[in-house]
Amino acid sequence: MTSNARQYYALGFAAFTVPAILILPRTGWLWAAVFAAAGAAVLAGLIVLRRRRQKSLVRLAAGSAAGRIALVAALLWNLLMLGRIAAYLCRAYPSGSAFPLAGLLLLLLAVYAAQKGSGTVLRAGAIVFFFLIGFYLLIMGFSLPDLRLSWLKPELRPVWTAFPAVLAPVGVLYLSDGVQGKERPALWLIGGVLLALLAALVTAGSLSPPVAREETFPFYTAAKSVKLFGAMERLEPFVSAALTAGGFCLLGTLCAANEKILSVFLPKPKYFAALANFLVGGACLWVSSVASEGIYALGMTIFWGIIPFLTLLLGGTKKT
Repeated sequence: MTSNARQYYALGFAAFTVPAILILPRTGWLWAAVFAAAGAAVLAGLIVLRRRRQKSLVRLAAGSAAGRIALVAALLWNLLMLGRIAAYLCRAYPSGSAFPLAGLLLLLLAVYAAQKGSGTVLRAGAIVFFFLIGFYLLIMGFSLPDLRLSWLKPELRPVWTAFPAVLAPVGVLYLSDGVQGKERPALWLIGGVLLALLAALVTAGSLSPPVAREETFPFYTAAKSVKLFGAMERLEPFVSAALTAGGFCLLGTLCAANEKILSVFLPKPKYFAALANFLVGGACLWVSSVASEGIYALGMTIFWGIIPFLTLLLGGTKKT
């Protein structure tokens, strides 16, 4: 299946806003930019390889026994991450007890959209993108003049477990064999890096680096001090809404990717994929806190970095 290039990259950008807004600001602006740039470089390499292959990750992996084993492992990991991400997205509402209702409802919405087809998820991502880019440009544009410069000293201690989260948009590569129209991934990737940098700058300059590191959702807290035209405004609900919209795109991407993987093994995977995404992903929402951040960082590196790279580089070379 081919998709419009803008939809393809808009969905990936919307999915990337989750780590850019929720996770990276806790690392400081320097490391947020470094991690985002490194992730953009990895994604650029994967996009180039996918373009040369003109096949999705699923079709390439399905061409060999080792690739099908990797698909099963990726499916299990994605199901675990559905629960993990849904639990994380409950942090979008730090002022109330949103766990687990907010995560379950968002997961259910993503499952429903994915069941309608990956095209539905792509179109939704393209619409959500405009809301996200408009809102984040607004809040950051009004925040930058009021930042305390003394708090913008670079943090030198990296939080390495935050780095693999920037690979979250890799799930989009499972959805399509190619895209229609001119591909200009550099503009989207650079935009993602700038978003992560600005979000971390606003957070650090509004709260101070030590406070930002300790907060669960520091960008939300920083939004409390934003002034629009000299008047203090309560923009935190809009921050929660923006993170929720980006979270829907990320969850929807993983749900649609899981259906593509199951299509290799099942003739009619749509309904089975929907049940697995919601029931297994929902169950993982409660058990996702058992493993440490380091385990999840290792898993994301393997399943969202190493395996996609090897699949695109070597996939389909050994036929069964």
